[in-house]
Amino acid sequence: MFEDDEKLIEFVPKYPHTLPQDWADSNNPTVYEISATLDTLKKMYAEQTKDLNQGRIDQETGEENLRNIATNYQTIKSILFQPR
Repeated sequence: MFEDDEKLIEFVPKYPHTLPQDWADSNNPTVYEISATLDTLKKMYAEQTKDLNQGRIDQETGEENLRNIATNYQTIKSILFQPR
């Protein structure tokens, strides 16, 4: 089917836990890497909210962590919608 295997993208099994430092080329991430990172940040936000609601972390630290995760999410998401 494919005559040249070098054009195939290697499957990375750590999809549920992908962050920008895991990207093959940090200056040019693939849509797959961006999507995986956005999903990871959503999970981190949900876990942080759960920890905050259950009192596992103090309010100030939890809210700061949530702001950081949300900011990172928006920054990564903006990569998908850059003007061409």
